[in-house]
Amino acid sequence: MKGLTFGLVLMLLLVTSVSLQAQEKKETEEPVPLKEMWLKKNEDFKFNIRMMVQLWTLYTMDQEVYNAETGIYEGVDDRFNTNLRRARLIMSGQPYPRLKYSLAMFYDLAGRDLLSASVGGTNPAQPNFGVWDGFFQYQLSKGSQSAWLTGGWFRPQMQRESITSGWSVNSFEKSMSQNYLRRHLVGTGPGRAAGLNIGGLFQGEKVGLNYNLGVFNPLTTSPLGQTVGQEFAPLIAGRAVLYLGDPELTKYKIGYETNFYNKRKGVSLDFNASYQGQTDLFEESIAFGPGMLLNWGPLNLDGEWMFMTRSGTRSVLDGGARAFDYTSNTGHVRVGYNITVGKYMLEPVFMVMQFNGGETAEEQADASAVGSFSGSEQTYDAGVNFYLDRRNLKLMLHYTWRDGDPGAAGDGARVNQFFSQGGIGAIRRGNWLGLGLHAIF
Repeated sequence: MKGLTFGLVLMLLLVTSVSLQAQEKKETEEPVPLKEMWLKKNEDFKFNIRMMVQLWTLYTMDQEVYNAETGIYEGVDDRFNTNLRRARLIMSGQPYPRLKYSLAMFYDLAGRDLLSASVGGTNPAQPNFGVWDGFFQYQLSKGSQSAWLTGGWFRPQMQRESITSGWSVNSFEKSMSQNYLRRHLVGTGPGRAAGLNIGGLFQGEKVGLNYNLGVFNPLTTSPLGQTVGQEFAPLIAGRAVLYLGDPELTKYKIGYETNFYNKRKGVSLDFNASYQGQTDLFEESIAFGPGMLLNWGPLNLDGEWMFMTRSGTRSVLDGGARAFDYTSNTGHVRVGYNITVGKYMLEPVFMVMQFNGGETAEEQADASAVGSFSGSEQTYDAGVNFYLDRRNLKLMLHYTWRDGDPGAAGDGARVNQFFSQGGIGAIRRGNWLGLGLHAIF
């Protein structure tokens, strides 16, 4: 018993001695700060918040609504309408050296009259508030802009007009070419979908390259709703931009500008493409096309042309099946010229937009079978912008007029955006005189 006790005491002394020696060794060495075990946050990290508002006052003329009982279009009263065309609350930051985030909330279209000639839906009398964008960005290439990974809810990087903010274009409204392409890509006017994108920027002295390639899962190709359907195929979309002369970008981002306020002399030439395989709605969907932006001192010129094809099969009257490829196209050209007025800037602007779809009964039946638009539409915009603080604060006065052709579908058909208004039905969209205030704080 005494031997056991002695042995336990000796063991305890040995353990204590070893522990003390280890402790003394730790005390003589430089301690390792706990924070070095983890990814270090930016010491100057700040939670950034901005408000962006487009306050529009419109006077609509010549709007018409289709009366299904009489089979004719009936004019509605010309009207004055003030609304928040776009209204956003943006939260962003960079908590880690190579990780950024952005969350955009919206309360767009508050106060819009459905029978005004502008585009879009409405926000209720007690306006809704929701998510517009929400994504993270991680810099894959440390120390350079050559590779960034973006993930979340955002616009597929295709077609400059679609991925440029409404605060950055110089026409009164963005070209409707973006709406046709967005609905072709993801099925909705806002043009967002969940996905992953890799992109980057290479910039030499007078030549640069910007690239993006993403994979997305839009949930609008099945009658079930919120699913691509029993047939699954991801949307793949991307673009490459060649910069000549002064660069358009010096740091990678997924939003773009149109006016550089006389600071840039350069041209951007881009090519865009997308592909989606078989879903419940179509067998294959493809889009592609070129675009350009020229800034030469006070001159700002941009344009693009996109071709959209969907393949499908539909039943015909003799009981057989018709396999087809349905193609439409859309684009715009827009020009502005900066005139310095004291410490401010005045910019006269003109834009023309065109959409071309199928005109015959057979082509329009094909379009309907795969959820595409048909007929044709034109938009013209002429006006002047008064920049008080670049795009952060500007006033706009423009006149916009539109026209369309329903093709063989005839009166009452809602074959494209000129002839259709959610909440109303078949229309002929009128013209409008618009005064706008765009502000970013």
